[in-house]
Amino acid sequence: MRRNDHDAEAADPAAMLALMQRQRRRTAHWANRSYATMLITWAVAWIVGFGAIWSAADGGGNPFFRVPTAPAWIVFGAAIIGGIVVSAVAGIRSGAGVRGPSRLAGAMYGWAWTLSMIGGGMLVGAAQRAGAGAAVMAVISPAIFVLLVGVLYLAGGALWRSPVQYALGVVMIGTAIGASYAGAPTNYLVYATVGPVAMLIVAALMLRGVLPAEGSR
Repeated sequence: MRRNDHDAEAADPAAMLALMQRQRRRTAHWANRSYATMLITWAVAWIVGFGAIWSAADGGGNPFFRVPTAPAWIVFGAAIIGGIVVSAVAGIRSGAGVRGPSRLAGAMYGWAWTLSMIGGGMLVGAAQRAGAGAAVMAVISPAIFVLLVGVLYLAGGALWRSPVQYALGVVMIGTAIGASYAGAPTNYLVYATVGPVAMLIVAALMLRGVLPAEGSR
């Protein structure tokens, strides 16, 4: 009996360790899926939204076809709003099954996307109200949003200790700067290609388990 009791006591820590490892793997898998969902959503939003503006009849640069200007901007707005909603939901759901500070951090990070994009839109409106010309707004407006996305990725990388997210934030900020110096309408093409390609590559690697959304703690 003593030997059986000793074996049971020895097995308990091993079982607890195995359970903790399974829970950690499930949490990491869920975090990867949630973050990959955000990346794919924004990649599609940028391709559709910025592609529509680049193809607009007024101010566009697409040499293959053009679409009416008003619908192009409506498509852009819908794409951005869709990205905001999905990002907020994905960020909040990333805390599902996780308790304590990690759950709160996931929810706050999800809402950070929504608040940042709303704030960016209000800044664009303020610049227009202040009399900024169309040429300036064509460069500044998208740069504000992309810069915010880059900063949010930097924050996510720091929050989850993920060098991948942090590096992606650096890429987004670099994209905003490079596209702004390229000027309109070329900047729309840069946003519709460079950013989405980087996001889709990272999302694919996350879904395959090659890159973790969260770094080691």
